[in-house]
Amino acid sequence: MFTKIKKYFREVITELKQTSWPSKNDTKNMTLLVFLVATLLALYLGGLDFLLQKIMGILI
Repeated sequence: MFTKIKKYFREVITELKQTSWPSKNDTKNMTLLVFLVATLLALYLGGLDFLLQKIMGILI
């Protein structure tokens, strides 16, 4: 049982060594991009919701 656990962790370490991690600058840029897209999407959906509420208020 313990040999399987040891083998699993050895394989995990091997895979992690092969992983190419993004640079600090890449991580910062992608984080800012995600924040910007999320903010723009929230503003768009909020504006659309507000507009549809006003239209429904006029119709009702």
